[in-house]
Amino acid sequence: MSKKSVIMCVLTVLMIAYIGYALPLTWSMGRNARVTGMTVRLSDPNSRFVNVADVIVETELDPSTLKDSLIRSFDLYGLERRLLASDKLQDANVTLRSDGHIYVDVTPMVPVARVFDPKEPSYYINASGKRILAELRYHIDVPVLVGSFDSIHPAQRLLPLLDKIAGDPRIGSMVATVTQEPNGNIILIPSIVGHVINFGDTSMIDDKFERLRRFYTHVSPAKGWLAYDTISVKWRDRVVATRRDKAIEPLPIPTEDEASGNLDIDNNEPQPGDSISHSNP
Repeated sequence: MSKKSVIMCVLTVLMIAYIGYALPLTWSMGRNARVTGMTVRLSDPNSRFVNVADVIVETELDPSTLKDSLIRSFDLYGLERRLLASDKLQDANVTLRSDGHIYVDVTPMVPVARVFDPKEPSYYINASGKRILAELRYHIDVPVLVGSFDSIHPAQRLLPLLDKIAGDPRIGSMVATVTQEPNGNIILIPSIVGHVINFGDTSMIDDKFERLRRFYTHVSPAKGWLAYDTISVKWRDRVVATRRDKAIEPLPIPTEDEASGNLDIDNNEPQPGDSISHSNP
């Protein structure tokens, strides 16, 4: 047998011996390995909706006893599911490093609107429609949604409209409040006091705001800003304005001279209470 063959045999025996020793030892160490700690990291450390202490509460874990937990029995995915179910968090990712340390990375709730519904307590919603109960410590300057919301007309159906309002400074400065009627009609309450806007639904958002702009540019300055109490853009290619003064004017009583045929009444003049339709003003 050559010297090289002898060396290969010796190395093979040593390798088998090492594996025979290391595998049981590694298995034993892994079986008894324990969690060494947990670190919570927020994507937005300045979030006003959640802090590190809040996330620890949402984990339902006791940090003081966490190091007693065996890694092999720790429910990593269960922890992640609990965090994702929290109304304070938009996203969560839990990882376990080789040293036994758990890292919890979370994205706090980012509200886009606050909802006031008479049927339930006020709450905030994010861009996907997820809710968070409005607590006293939370006060975020976001658009307000007021009205009756249900499974047919949920609050999140207004999110495309809110995105448009938030993304256009001119529109954002014009709209003060967004409301929804029981029949689903979306009503905008503008900063311009004196009228409301019936927006209908969230279809043709850009077109509706363009028609509204034309109305404000061409009609309101001529007719007066207080001439109408409702401006509707819910119908395609139309702007329908309802007069503010809907009282019926008293009929003129002819005098003796007028009874002879001199009374002049313009029957073509629109009367208070009529709706005036403007197409593409």
